[in-house]
Amino acid sequence: MAAAAVASAPAEPTRKRSRFVMSEHNLGLMQEIVRKDPESYREEFMMQYQYYLHTIKLLHLQPEVSKLDIQPLLDSIIFLQGVAQFYPTEAKSFSDTLLMILREQSTGLNPEVRLQFCKSLICLRNKNLVDPLVLTELLFDLTRIEDKRLRKFILAAVAAHIKRLSIKRDGKTLGKMQNFCIAKLKDSRSIVARAAQLVLIDAFRRNFWRDAKTVNAVAECCFHKLPKVQIAAMKFFLGTKEDEEGIEYDSADEDEKEEKEAQQKTLKDIMQSYRHAKKTAKRTKDFEKAKKALNKKRKSKKEGRSRECNLMAIQMIYDPQELSDRLYGLLEQKKVDKFEVRLFRIALIARLLGIHKLQTLGFYSYLHRYLQPRQRDVTRILLYAAQACHDLVPPDTIEQLIRCIAQNFISDRNSPEAMTVGINAVREILVNCPFAATEELMRDLAEYKQYKNKNVSMAAKGLIALCRTVNPKLLKKKDRGRPVDNEDTEDKEYFAFGAPIVRDFVPGAEVLADDAGDEDEEAEVSASENDSDDEGEWTQVVSESEEESDSEGPAPKKKKLSADEDDDEIVEIEDEEDSDEEGEDGEEVEDEDEEEGSEDDDVDEEEEDEADASLSTSKAESVAADEQKPDEKAATVSTDRILTQSDHKKIRQWQMKKQILGAKKLARGGKKREHLTNSDRKIEEEVLETFQTRETRDGLPRLNAIEHFHKKKKETKAERMERIQEGREGRGEFGKPKKNGPHVGRTNREQAKKKVFSMVRAKKRGENRQRSFRDQQKSLRNYLLRQSGRKPGNM
Repeated sequence: MAAAAVASAPAEPTRKRSRFVMSEHNLGLMQEIVRKDPESYREEFMMQYQYYLHTIKLLHLQPEVSKLDIQPLLDSIIFLQGVAQFYPTEAKSFSDTLLMILREQSTGLNPEVRLQFCKSLICLRNKNLVDPLVLTELLFDLTRIEDKRLRKFILAAVAAHIKRLSIKRDGKTLGKMQNFCIAKLKDSRSIVARAAQLVLIDAFRRNFWRDAKTVNAVAECCFHKLPKVQIAAMKFFLGTKEDEEGIEYDSADEDEKEEKEAQQKTLKDIMQSYRHAKKTAKRTKDFEKAKKALNKKRKSKKEGRSRECNLMAIQMIYDPQELSDRLYGLLEQKKVDKFEVRLFRIALIARLLGIHKLQTLGFYSYLHRYLQPRQRDVTRILLYAAQACHDLVPPDTIEQLIRCIAQNFISDRNSPEAMTVGINAVREILVNCPFAATEELMRDLAEYKQYKNKNVSMAAKGLIALCRTVNPKLLKKKDRGRPVDNEDTEDKEYFAFGAPIVRDFVPGAEVLADDAGDEDEEAEVSASENDSDDEGEWTQVVSESEEESDSEGPAPKKKKLSADEDDDEIVEIEDEEDSDEEGEDGEEVEDEDEEEGSEDDDVDEEEEDEADASLSTSKAESVAADEQKPDEKAATVSTDRILTQSDHKKIRQWQMKKQILGAKKLARGGKKREHLTNSDRKIEEEVLETFQTRETRDGLPRLNAIEHFHKKKKETKAERMERIQEGREGRGEFGKPKKNGPHVGRTNREQAKKKVFSMVRAKKRGENRQRSFRDQQKSLRNYLLRQSGRKPGNM
């Protein structure tokens, strides 16, 4: 029975493989299981660890692993790095073997294995199983290997580690890392020094090591033996080409922009949605457009951040005069360097001289050799000459520079473009050095306002407008414009070179006095509104009292009260009515009332006289205040109130307008200027904009001021076609878009070529029958020619 029962029992179904059995072939699943219960799966971990040790022994004997053995080794390393923190003893030996192999056999290893070793060590460092400084030193040593992918990974890993330490605010480790990177700048291996330099620059721009120590360490790289390191250090102080050219970066409303960017989709979201959607032409085009826009925003944000850091870095240099002299010594030495390196040195020296107002007088005479119209990048050299000029340089030195520019550029033998660039350069130099030019030279340059070329004439008019503002004595009497008030001459900052005017008040603060008057008027208006509200309440009380009296009995007749009457007048009216009710005769009472009324009239007249006198005195005071000198107004405003940032902004705007328009025109509100042409107004706006940009930025000119042309040069056909082709990029073909289906977008003739001949035979026969007599004659002639062995010709 039992045997029968066993025989009749259904066979036991095959059981599924357990999770552990599956994990033997999947190390990722094994890693998940070991993390949940490390002690229970210690044996499985040891098996993988022994496999790793055997493979490492083979690596000692044969560093290059075959491609078939690479993937099992990589899987084993990934598994061990993921669970090593649960087995400290094995983790220590695991990390030591990785470090030892990378130190001894890094050059002979397979690139994939070497990169995975570095990733595993970084993972162990994040789990505090490897000393960060030891690993950083090893990573810098590995940069000597000619592996671009590995170098890029090392730089990203070090930057990520610095960011992680700054988030944790581990100042001690951050300081050690900073000292280590600065020490590596002096390494004999140039690639290691360059890697350390890039790490320092990135940490400074991302505000991890934004201090003077980092800046001066990078400044020393300007004298490194490798030109590439020198150029990177000088670019760190100079910034991007966009900043040098003067392309605006709008930093206003930055908070609103950040909020809008936070609401918009990120690049990851756009790629995710595009990956899981149907690929159509419109979606592909929108995806590429959104990707390009996000990359542009990221680039502009990075440029704006670097622009701020460049000026900050120059201001943090310990001894800018020594740095400038050392760079100028490199320019004068007999060693022949590349022109790009020399141009970067000239740019950095000019930036240092302009911002710190240094005295390196030999630099200006050094620039004379490059001031030729046919010189390579001559507009940038003119820009650096203008940036190096400031108000503390002796005028004789700058006068020689201006004469050199005038002789080489501003003459009839040169092209109009060269003349325009030269006049613009002289104008930018005179913004900071108004006493550097002579009357003879400036009057010669002013004659170009009648030149036949518009660019040259407009540039000369701009130079005249600037001289009217900074030093009108250099111009002829007819070019100075209308006579200037004494107040305007007193508002100048300098009487002559080295003779500044010292004031005990903020110049231009008189504009704030009008704002204070407006505030007083607003206060008076609000007070009068409050008084009218009080009177309204009083009339409401009187009306309520009337209603109560009506309920009690017939009330005596009363006069209507106006809102302008006082409380005393109301009391007098009530007394008169009461006196009328007391008696019919009332002669004595009336006489008494008349006497009291006369006395009250006398009092009212006296009060009116006092009010008129007070009004007249207040008007006189206001007139006297209006007639008060601007300097006295500015002095009173400066001593009576604390100026805010908005007040200083108003003062700067007022001072700039006053320099351009003059005090009288500005007092009239800039009216009565109908006689000015559009070009004159445009020149005034440009001069005002020049002063505004100098105030808001670092005070240095930009390349767009040197290369400013009022009339654009006529394009050639090649230039015009090149611009058209640039505009067509990404637009695809014109007209209807071509479809890419298997049977779409082909003409009938192309489709007929793939058809069976029996399908098109009748059509071809019909085409032959429909031929004209002339076509038949031509076809027969060609046939006969081919039969005779001759080439058929055209009839």
